[in-house]
Amino acid sequence: MVGAFVRTVEPIPRRYAVGVSVLTGNRRFLLVAVPIFVVAIGLVVAYLAMRPTIRKNAAILVESKLEVVVGVVEEVRRVDGGLAAATSERMDEAAPEDMAFQAADNPSDEPLVVSILSSEEVWTGAARADSGACYFVRVLASGAVERGTIPGNDCTADTASTADAPGWPEL
Repeated sequence: MVGAFVRTVEPIPRRYAVGVSVLTGNRRFLLVAVPIFVVAIGLVVAYLAMRPTIRKNAAILVESKLEVVVGVVEEVRRVDGGLAAATSERMDEAAPEDMAFQAADNPSDEPLVVSILSSEEVWTGAARADSGACYFVRVLASGAVERGTIPGNDCTADTASTADAPGWPEL
């Protein structure tokens, strides 16, 4: 009885002849993997090459939006009689629709959201660029405009109101 369950095992026939390269068996894999690898390396190189341009474009966007906001502040001051009138609610009414404004203690997290602080003597607005830098602008009661950047993560009008204003960095 024991012998009835025992069978001889036949060898599995080889797919490739003896002496054929191992690469022949991996050809399909390599036809897919090598182009994917080459494209991935190309994307990394392109990102590293374009990084300065990406940062520059982020700075240009936030600077242009803050210049638009300065124009709106000047218009609100002319119509309503002072810088203190340029509150976040009034700026929401007067500014373009793509802009949003919030109180001085709320940080900006994108170029289209501006943290503002308004008083009769000075109006301050701060916005964060996509690169992470925080840009601010101050409009003084005399009409002078000061610009600068804030180091660190606190992109609020409160912080910007006391920061040095040496101007925006050169692009």
